[in-house]
Amino acid sequence: MDNRDISGQMMTMSEVAEALKVSEKTVSRMLQDGSLPGFKVANQWRFYREDFYRWIDEKRNDWGNRARAGLASMLSNEMDSVPLSRLTNEKLIITGIPAIPKESILKILAEPLAAAGIAGDTGHLVSGLMAREEMMSTGVGGGIAIPHLRNPGDQPVEYPVMAVGICSEGADWGALDKKPVYLFLLPLAGDEVVHLRMLAAIRRLLIPDGIFDSIVGAETPQDVMREIMKIEILQQNVAVNKETK
Repeated sequence: MDNRDISGQMMTMSEVAEALKVSEKTVSRMLQDGSLPGFKVANQWRFYREDFYRWIDEKRNDWGNRARAGLASMLSNEMDSVPLSRLTNEKLIITGIPAIPKESILKILAEPLAAAGIAGDTGHLVSGLMAREEMMSTGVGGGIAIPHLRNPGDQPVEYPVMAVGICSEGADWGALDKKPVYLFLLPLAGDEVVHLRMLAAIRRLLIPDGIFDSIVGAETPQDVMREIMKIEILQQNVAVNKETK
């Protein structure tokens, strides 16, 4: 006879409702249409905890895939403005990069892309980025570099993405203005049209005065994301004000 206590493996309807931040009536409707895994015991709904959280993960991944596909579609069509905050996340933002050689910095920027499964191989990506640098520095001046592949199709990606790096000391990048680079923005698109639209979105983000200082002065990836989102909100408000005048 199996005497294992499975009570800790079970969840009640009220616990599921609390976890989802919805009413029990909503949970009941989800059970009725079969969208939520559960079963009845003595006319009471019960849920295996493991199944429930696996279901949440599946929903989260499904949403993420649809959102990324939508972003790629927006960028490849005629949309003029795409929020850069949707192209990156805190795991792809590296602060505190030391003033080390160019190839070493590119490796630091590429590693989280590989770790996230976006770029298959760090060495291959760095090699492609260095080949582009040898043609001409991607240091565009003003303390900013936009390292990228000459041919975006050389690095297939499921969705457009951008790594961000900050070197508060300033790195020698052979920039056009001969000045050190403090901010690195590395876009990956896998498509020429999407790549060009990403570059345009990057330039729009950095146009207003003071934007560079606010991003470079951020100390953590969370701070960088907040600054990028703050800038985008300000730019959206400016655009709305212009349209209403």
